[in-house]
Amino acid sequence: MRQCFILVFCGISLQILLFFYMQFFSLDWIEERTTGRKIQPENYTYRSLIQLVLDKNASDASTEITMLMNGEPFPSIVTTESNGRLGNQLSAYAALQYFQEVHGMYGVMGSWQINMLADVFGKENLKVTTFNVDVPPQFSLNWEMVASPSQSVWELNSNFLDNMEEYRHNKFINIGLYPHYLFLYKDILDQLRDHLVFKPHVTNLVNNGFEKIRSENKNEKEMMFVGVHCRLTDYGNHLKAVSGASLVDHHYFDRAFDIYRARYNNATTQVVFLVMSDDPQWIKENLGKYEDVRFGINFRKGMVTEMDMIAFDLCLLGSCNHSIITYGTFGTWGALFAGGDVIAPTGTNPGAKTEDDLIWEKAAMDGWLYLDVRDVNNIQEVTYTPPVPPTNSSTRIVQKDA
Repeated sequence: MRQCFILVFCGISLQILLFFYMQFFSLDWIEERTTGRKIQPENYTYRSLIQLVLDKNASDASTEITMLMNGEPFPSIVTTESNGRLGNQLSAYAALQYFQEVHGMYGVMGSWQINMLADVFGKENLKVTTFNVDVPPQFSLNWEMVASPSQSVWELNSNFLDNMEEYRHNKFINIGLYPHYLFLYKDILDQLRDHLVFKPHVTNLVNNGFEKIRSENKNEKEMMFVGVHCRLTDYGNHLKAVSGASLVDHHYFDRAFDIYRARYNNATTQVVFLVMSDDPQWIKENLGKYEDVRFGINFRKGMVTEMDMIAFDLCLLGSCNHSIITYGTFGTWGALFAGGDVIAPTGTNPGAKTEDDLIWEKAAMDGWLYLDVRDVNNIQEVTYTPPVPPTNSSTRIVQKDA
């Protein structure tokens, strides 16, 4: 009888402990409710029922996460189930790296996501890894979703953004299906370029293309390369379905070309436009009339394997001095890797903002100019001004232990 009483008592005690800890993993939650006092971030002490041991294998871009019952705090684990192509996975990686770099969390991705990135950049330099979590039998792992779709884009919840300090420890966080949070990870683009390094053989092929163009230069001027990404074919259906928008036509490129020529053509410099597209016939028919236009497909034919074509296209765009893009994450990342001036369209849906409009406007990137194409005979220039941050907000880089 006494043994039964002890077992029942222990069972009830364990259930009470699990009730308080299974979601919050923190004793501060109990303290707030028993004292009525809200713990301020600057005095915040993290106490956890479990500890996470992170065993990172850099060469394989993977992390083995083991949960131990010893009460030490752990950095919040943040992930996304982004299921798109390369541009989407780059945006997901960048968003996770932002939370890892700026807020001290630990970013992880699925193995298939990392493999897609590794096909282009290799695994050895990636800072976000795949993962496997070994959970004690007393717990089930629940990822807290902190984002939701709004209009045609995913947005982080205001409670998450406004209370970031409370999310830095002891949580498992999902930042949404399509985390195109350029307004955040624009602050770490230099770091992203440092470790998202194209494979050497692809870089060599791209450099050979540039040298071939330079060798054809008869006026000995310095060449200023502008990468042009023209997404067509199936993307028209996507634009219509998601944003009610239409594809741009040659008027957009004509105006963008003229802007760059006016900016950079002079006695010592010559602008050259390198055009990449999924519809080579269209770009040659509509843009081939210009002497300063070259087509990327001509530099990869017979030189680039099928496996490397996507990497070659992105590396070529990202190796240019400046950019002209249309829509979608692939062209956006080509421009982000290039890091110079960018021209992009707006007004592709005359009555509403598109997915790209919402992302670009919120980010308000320096050096980006937008061409309003609602009236192709009177294309207007548009710029976005960054919002004024709250006076109590700050961005900080969390120092990692060596």
